[in-house]
Amino acid sequence: MCPKKWNTGDVDPRLQTAPPVVVSFEIQHDGSVRSVKFLQRSGTSALDFSAQRAILDASPFPALPAGYTGSSATIEFWFELKR
Repeated sequence: MCPKKWNTGDVDPRLQTAPPVVVSFEIQHDGSVRSVKFLQRSGTSALDFSAQRAILDASPFPALPAGYTGSSATIEFWFELKR
């Protein structure tokens, strides 16, 4: 879901590749997102914030399964620019 929401239009078009942006976040039992954090930045702030925005734009996610006993699930997502 996040890759479809990842818009890199604000990133300098001359930038063809970059180190990955690694973001973690929690999906709450109802599918809402909390605690979006950068675990690794790419060194290009526009790219970093586009990854963060993709997660926020993709939320809410589907609710966690009824049988899941935790209150949330922590997800780590990697965004890698390759044009």
